[in-house]
Amino acid sequence: MVVTPDRSRPLPIPGVRRAWWLREALATEAAAGRVAPAPPLQGEATADVAIIGGGYTGMWTAYFLTERAPGVRIVLLEQDICGGGPSGRNGGFVHGWWVQLPYLVKRYGTKSGIELADAADEVVDGIGAWCAQHGVDAWYRKAGSLEANAFPGVESGFEATAAKLDRLGAGGQLAAWDAAAVQEVCASPAFRDGLWMPSAASIQPARLARGLRRVLLERGVTIHENTRVRRMDANAGSGAGQPGIRIWTDNGSVRAYQAVLAVNAWAAGWPGHRLRLLAWGSYMVITEPIPDRLEALGWTGGELLSDTRFTISYFRTTDDGRIAFGAGVGAAGFDGRIDQTFTHDRQAIARVVANFDHLFPMLHDVRFEDAWGGPIDITGDRFPVIGSRDGGRVHYAYGYSGNGAGPARLAGRVLAALVDDPYDPLARLALVGRGQRILPPEPFRYIGARVIREALIRRDDALDAGRRPGLVVRALARVPSLLGYRFEH
Repeated sequence: MVVTPDRSRPLPIPGVRRAWWLREALATEAAAGRVAPAPPLQGEATADVAIIGGGYTGMWTAYFLTERAPGVRIVLLEQDICGGGPSGRNGGFVHGWWVQLPYLVKRYGTKSGIELADAADEVVDGIGAWCAQHGVDAWYRKAGSLEANAFPGVESGFEATAAKLDRLGAGGQLAAWDAAAVQEVCASPAFRDGLWMPSAASIQPARLARGLRRVLLERGVTIHENTRVRRMDANAGSGAGQPGIRIWTDNGSVRAYQAVLAVNAWAAGWPGHRLRLLAWGSYMVITEPIPDRLEALGWTGGELLSDTRFTISYFRTTDDGRIAFGAGVGAAGFDGRIDQTFTHDRQAIARVVANFDHLFPMLHDVRFEDAWGGPIDITGDRFPVIGSRDGGRVHYAYGYSGNGAGPARLAGRVLAALVDDPYDPLARLALVGRGQRILPPEPFRYIGARVIREALIRRDDALDAGRRPGLVVRALARVPSLLGYRFEH
C-alpha cells in the first residue's frame, strides 16, 4: 500500500470510551432534557411480545408493532443502553440493495428479486419521513452514494453492473461514472471510475437510535436497559391461553406470547443460530472539523463514499465538517463470543488510518479525535437471515454484513408482520424463512476466517499499490467462493 509519512502524533485508542456518535447523541439528548429512564428489569413481567435487543432491529420491530396493533404490550430488553451496540457505532449509510439486484434475481427470480430490492429501497425515504414526523434530528441527508475504484490497473466492472440493472427494468438506480465525474465529487488522487447510487442517505446513527428509543417510550413500550438476557425457554407454557415463552435475565424474567430475537452479531452465540453467521470486526475513526479541507477536495455535497476493497473503506462527512472513516479490517471472533477483539484492536485502527492516508495523502496532517470498533454479522451470502421458529412463537433477524442502518428498518417491518399476521405480503418476501449456507464449526471457522482475512487484506494492499497479489494470497482469497460463500461485497 502507498502510505504517506508516519504521523507524528499517536492515534486515538479504541475501546476507552463510547463511540463519538453516541457521545454526541447522548450529550444532545441531555441538553434537550429528553433523557427518560429505562431501568433494569427487576422481578417478573408479562407482555404480548418480548423483544431481545435495543438496536435498530429491535426498536424498528417495536415501532411497527405499535403501528399495526396499538395497545400491544411490548417489553424490550437491552443489555447495554439502546443504541449502545452497532446501531450507535456504524457509518450511518442508509441505502437498499440495488447493487445486489443481479444476485437477488439469480437466487430468487426476477419478480421476487425486484420485489426485495423495492422493499429495501423504502428505507431511504422512509427513514427521512419518520425523522420529520417525529421530530428526530438524525442529520438525515439524501445525497447519494459513490463507490470508487481505487485499484490502479484493475477494471471495476461498474458499467456492466449498471447495464444489468437497465436490463432488469431498474434503470436509473445505478450509474457508471468516469474518473472525471468521480473527481468532481471528491478529488482523491486514488479514485478512478465509480458507481453512483442516487437513492442513498446519511444519518447520525446514534441520534436515530436514541430517537427511536424516545418515540417507543412515548408510545408506551416498556424498555429495560442494562438488562442481560441469560436464557429463553420457548416452551414454558403455563396453561391454555397463557404466555408460553419465558425469558430469564440477571434479576428477573418476562413471560410473553411471542418473542423477537434482535441481537445482531450476538446471534452467533445463540443456540440454533451459531453456524449461520460470522462475527467480524469493523473499526472507525473521526477527524477534527476540517470544513476548509473538504472544500478543497470538492467534497461538500454530503455524498457517501466507499472503495472496492474486500475490507471495504467507507467514509462520509458530518454536519460540522469532519470525516468519519471506517474499514472492515478487524478480526473474526471465536465461537460467537463478542469481546474486546471487536472494540480494542489498535492494529485495526492503524490499518484504518493507513487506508485513509492512501486515499487522502493530502490530509496526512489531520488529527483524529476518536476511534472505535464493533462487530458486524456476516452470513453466507451477505444478506440477512429473517424467519420464525418454535412453532411461529419466536422470530429473528440478523446478518446485515455491515450494511444494516437501512435494511434493519425493513427487517423491523417484516418481524412486526410475522408477529401480527404471518400471511402479510411483507412476511412472505422471498428471503423470509430461507436458510443460509451454514458455516464451519469451531475451531475451523475461527482459524479459517483469520487466515483468509489476512490473505484478503494482503490482496487488497497489493492491488492498492498496483501489484499483482502473490499466488498463495490469490489462492486463499478464492477459498470462500469455492466453498459456495458470497463474502465479497
